[in-house]
Amino acid sequence: MKAWLYYRLSRDEDEEMNSLQNQRQILIDYAEQNGYEVVGESFDDNVSGMTFNRKGLGELENAVDEGKIEVVLVKDLSRLGRHRTQTALFIDHLRENKVKVISVTEGIDTTNENDDLLIGFKQIFNDFYAKDISKKVRSGIRQKQKNRGLVMSLPFGYFLDRSTGTVEIDAETADYVREIFRLYVDGYGLTTIARLMNERGVRSPEYYQNRKLADWKPQISKKYLWVQTSIKRILTNEMYIGTLVNHKTVTSKIYKTKTFIAPEEQYRHENFCEPIIDRQTWEQAQFLLKQRSEIKPRASGGHKIHRYSGLIKCAECGSHFVAKTRTWRGKEYIEYTCNSHHRYGKQYCTPHRIHESQLDELVFGEVQNLKEKIVAESEKYDEIVKQWLKQKPAYDLQIRQYEEKILALKQQIEDLIMGKVTDKSRAEFYNNMIEKRENEIVELERKIHDCREYDKVCKQRQTTLKSTSALLDDILSEGRISDANLRMLVNGVTVHQNEDKSLDVSFEMNGDFADSTSIMLEAVFEEVV
Repeated sequence: MKAWLYYRLSRDEDEEMNSLQNQRQILIDYAEQNGYEVVGESFDDNVSGMTFNRKGLGELENAVDEGKIEVVLVKDLSRLGRHRTQTALFIDHLRENKVKVISVTEGIDTTNENDDLLIGFKQIFNDFYAKDISKKVRSGIRQKQKNRGLVMSLPFGYFLDRSTGTVEIDAETADYVREIFRLYVDGYGLTTIARLMNERGVRSPEYYQNRKLADWKPQISKKYLWVQTSIKRILTNEMYIGTLVNHKTVTSKIYKTKTFIAPEEQYRHENFCEPIIDRQTWEQAQFLLKQRSEIKPRASGGHKIHRYSGLIKCAECGSHFVAKTRTWRGKEYIEYTCNSHHRYGKQYCTPHRIHESQLDELVFGEVQNLKEKIVAESEKYDEIVKQWLKQKPAYDLQIRQYEEKILALKQQIEDLIMGKVTDKSRAEFYNNMIEKRENEIVELERKIHDCREYDKVCKQRQTTLKSTSALLDDILSEGRISDANLRMLVNGVTVHQNEDKSLDVSFEMNGDFADSTSIMLEAVFEEVV
């Protein structure tokens, strides 16, 4: 009979016992002893038996389809596959083509009806073994991820120093990472950045991951081009600020599923490696990624996104403004106009024309006013805090008295419960007394919480005001608000055109800089006093 030898080794198995050479020799010896003519063989190395998308198994299937063989020799049925359902379907496929499988070490013949029960049992055992091993491997990996962090593959810009086992910055590619962040923060889109990289002949991350292969097969490197998703993966990888995040997804190779893990359940390791990107640039990039996905600003191919694209709207018709480059006396300038007027004419809306430089002046003034409001808010708030700190010791004493009273009320409730048990005829009376004391406890606990919350909010608000004021000082000190800072500060711009063709421009700022927090603090302060 014409036989085909098939053998497989998975990386989670004992290589000494199941080595490919050992398996092959066992099959050759068996074929010689039983008079089989070996017409071909195939193998799979470092491949799980839970998947049937294997090169060696594909060669075996081709031989079966071409009618070249009558029997398949395997060391044991687990070599054929460990997924019980797919293994059973594959054996049925072989039977339909009048090809039998012989498990040499187990003495099983798939054409022998007496072996059917044993085959089913073996398939269940093999399936269980694979899943059990997979579970143990996942558990080990998860523990490493949780304890010290585990890098499965390093992102573009880093390399592993094998002599020290540490993650180091790759000077060659790290500069490209910095440039990508700079371009994105400066107003270039994902697709535009990818196009710029390709035009300059910069190798993509995929090229560097397969550098050894590309060195001796240069033609392969031609397909390693930058695409939009490559840029986005770099912009969203926290490794570039030195933070390793593990356990973001869970993938099942058996069931072909991928589950995303909630952020609070992920394993975060701060200061895992030296950062390539500073924290401010990172936060700007994350803000812009979120904002651009919502407002979807547009830019012509190869150009930056205009400063106010997606932010400025017409107060009359609600349309976004479009930006146009104009020339006056040899100088170029950017002009924004209502899209309805631009597309459909004056019968639909007025032009609302405004220059970008005019908007910049107005925004700068708006930010200066915002800074003045925050300074005034801070001074007002400092006075509230000053008064609070003067009387805080008295309220600390009051909190302790409240706590002592709560303990006394709880003891009274216990006594009333005992009285209720012994005097069931007056149960309603005891219930009313217990409810009254429970309500007193709730009210006292609320007062304690308000006092403590007031102290907590004081410290948080004080820190927020100082950091916000310092941030606005830095922004204003540059003399011009950058594109990234503009979008982080301004949520929207509305332009109204009056009958005399003058314009009213209003700004909606990001963040809550109103007096609501101070009002809330004053209210709590008055209540606890």
